[in-house]
Amino acid sequence: MASDLDPFYLDTLRRLVREGVMDPGSSLLCVCAGERDHRTLKEAGFPQVTLTNLETRWELENPGTHRVAYGDVENLTFPDKAFDFVIAHNGLHHCASPHRGLLEMHRVARKGVLVFEPRDSLVSRLGVRLGLGQDYETAAVALSEDRVSGGWRNGPVPNYVYRWTEREIEKVIRSATPWMVCGFRYFHATRPPSGAAGRRNPWIRLGLRVAIPLATLVGRLIPSQTNCFAFLITQPPPGHGSPPWIRWSNGAPTLDPDWARSQYRQ
Repeated sequence: MASDLDPFYLDTLRRLVREGVMDPGSSLLCVCAGERDHRTLKEAGFPQVTLTNLETRWELENPGTHRVAYGDVENLTFPDKAFDFVIAHNGLHHCASPHRGLLEMHRVARKGVLVFEPRDSLVSRLGVRLGLGQDYETAAVALSEDRVSGGWRNGPVPNYVYRWTEREIEKVIRSATPWMVCGFRYFHATRPPSGAAGRRNPWIRLGLRVAIPLATLVGRLIPSQTNCFAFLITQPPPGHGSPPWIRWSNGAPTLDPDWARSQYRQ
């Protein structure tokens, strides 16, 4: 049912379709995926979707044209540029190395990467200090049905909640692929902390009822202070969108000697 989907997830996908950034006919890989990703991407109108996670056996209730497979986002077995877009919804912070997961997504994407993750903001840090948020996502494991999954690498150990910043994302991508100039877009939102509704402490529940509307207002006024965001990383076509000092030779990037001679004395 669409009513239990993440509105921020669905609205961002629909916005990118309206703007012509993503085509409903695009081939998508959704990593760290589950039933909710399947329903969200189906609701957004994407039929060509491969969903992967660390579960060795899992099935969708109504798969339709979507297919599922085992996949470790930190070590994907797909070849370079195998999919138009690669998507992760609140999954990278469960990795042993979120940066490695992001770079693997970047590697197998042909056009772009769309990621939804917690954001490292002052408001988020304050919430953790006040006990309203978590540094380690104990709720993800404690509230799971079998209590042996949902944590670090989808196991029983609560994962550290790795929170990102815009600057960090751009540095990671530029370090990995210095021969291409990627585009970066950011979408911000405020959402209740994981497991907020299940907390036993009545003072924490009361604090959350007060803090969440206040944090939502602050986020609207200052988007950089939201506690979650989405980031879209778009790639230029092969052989295009490179820095001026890059020349392509036999499909591989190298320093352009003409540019170097124009800039430096030999």
